[in-house]
Amino acid sequence: MKKIPLLTLWLGLSTPLFAQTSEGNRFLSLTGNLSVSGTKTASDLTVPTRERTYDINLEFSRGKFIRDNVAHGWNVGLGYNHYQILKSDYATSTPFLSANYLIRRYIAPSERVRVFAQGTLGASYRPSITDGEITLNTFGAGTSVGLGLTYFYRKNWAWEATANLAGLNVTHARQNGEKALTQVQLNGSFGVSSFKIGLAHYFGSSSSAFEEAPQQSLYEVGTGYLSADISGLHTSYTLANTTGIGLGFSGGKFVTPRKLVGIGVAGSYATANSSSENVFNSWGVNVRPFLEYYWPIAGKWSTFVNSGLALAYNFTETTDATNLSTNQTYSAQPTIRPGIQYQLTTKWAIAAMVGTLNLKGFSASKTELKQSGTTTTDTKFSFEIDPTYQLSTTSLSLRFYPGR
Repeated sequence: MKKIPLLTLWLGLSTPLFAQTSEGNRFLSLTGNLSVSGTKTASDLTVPTRERTYDINLEFSRGKFIRDNVAHGWNVGLGYNHYQILKSDYATSTPFLSANYLIRRYIAPSERVRVFAQGTLGASYRPSITDGEITLNTFGAGTSVGLGLTYFYRKNWAWEATANLAGLNVTHARQNGEKALTQVQLNGSFGVSSFKIGLAHYFGSSSSAFEEAPQQSLYEVGTGYLSADISGLHTSYTLANTTGIGLGFSGGKFVTPRKLVGIGVAGSYATANSSSENVFNSWGVNVRPFLEYYWPIAGKWSTFVNSGLALAYNFTETTDATNLSTNQTYSAQPTIRPGIQYQLTTKWAIAAMVGTLNLKGFSASKTELKQSGTTTTDTKFSFEIDPTYQLSTTSLSLRFYPGR
C-alpha cells in the first residue's frame, strides 16, 4: 500500500505540454498479443499424442483529452483461446469479451515519448465451449491500474505498449444454469502482466509541427567498439550447489552519428550435484545481431536503446540413480534493452543495460526421459508475441573504442 501515494504524487506532477496530448484532441489505439504452441509426446509404451494451443487478445481504445495531458474514454477487449488434441474428438474454445471505461494521465519526457498511467472500470464475459456446446459461462467485473508507453515515430502516429500493475476483480461462473463459483481476487503485487503492444493515432485541431530538437552526438560514422562480459549465472535451479559462468563478446560500428550496427556472441555453463546424487549440467550459446540508437544527454552521458534478435541453443541434462532426462531448446527471440553510457576517456566507456524486454518470438524444444528401460519424448514448439520485462538481466560492461 505504500506505493499508492507515490503513484498519486507522480500523477499530480506538472508535465510539459505537446500538441498530441492537449485539451480537445483524441486518440485511437489497437494493441494486443498472440501465442501459438504445439506439443508432441511419444513413448515406447503409448501412442504418440499431439496437442495444439493458440491464443490471441486484442484491445481497441478510444479517448478524448478533457484537459491537457488527461484523457478519458473506453476500450473493448476481444480474445480467443483454443486448445485441441489432434486426431481425437476433444477440443475446447474460450472466447472473451470485455468493455471498460478508462482514464489516462500522461507525462511527456520529450516530444516523441509519452508515459501514462491508466485506470479502467468495466465488465467481461468468457464462455467455455466444448464439442460445440457452452459448458461454462464466466462473468466478471472489476477495476485495474496500469502503465503505458507511447512513442511517436511520426507526427501523430505512435507505437504504444500497455501493462497492468494491479487489479480488483469479481468473477462469477455458472455451469448448466447452476452456480459453479464466485471469486473475489485482489492483485496488489504491482507485477507487470497483460502486456500488449500496438499502433495508435492521435489527432486534433491543435496539432503542430513535429520536429526533433537538434543535438550533437558524441560519436562519428565509422566509430566502433568492442566489449566483453563475464558474469556468474543467477538462475535458480531446483538442485542445490549450482555454479556456473557466462561469457560474452560484442562489437559494432556507427553507420550514422546515432545508430550503431553490431553483433554479440555469448556462451554459458552451469553444473550442480545435490546430496541426493542428482547431477545437473547445462550449457548454451547464442548469437545476437543488434541495432543501438543513441540520444546524448549532457557532457559525456548518452542514453541508448539496444534492439536485436537472439538466436540461441541450450542443452540440459539431469541424472539420478534411475532416470536420465535431457532437453534441447532452439529459440529466436526479439529483445529490446534500454541503457545509459558514460564515455570515460576517448577510447573507453562504461555502459549499463537496465533489464530486457523480451518479445518471446519462436522456440522449439525436445525433451527425452529414460526411465526403467522406457523412453518418453516430448517435442514442443511455440510462437508468441507476449512481451515480458525482466529486470534481473541488468548488466554492466566496459567498452573499448579502438579507432578513436
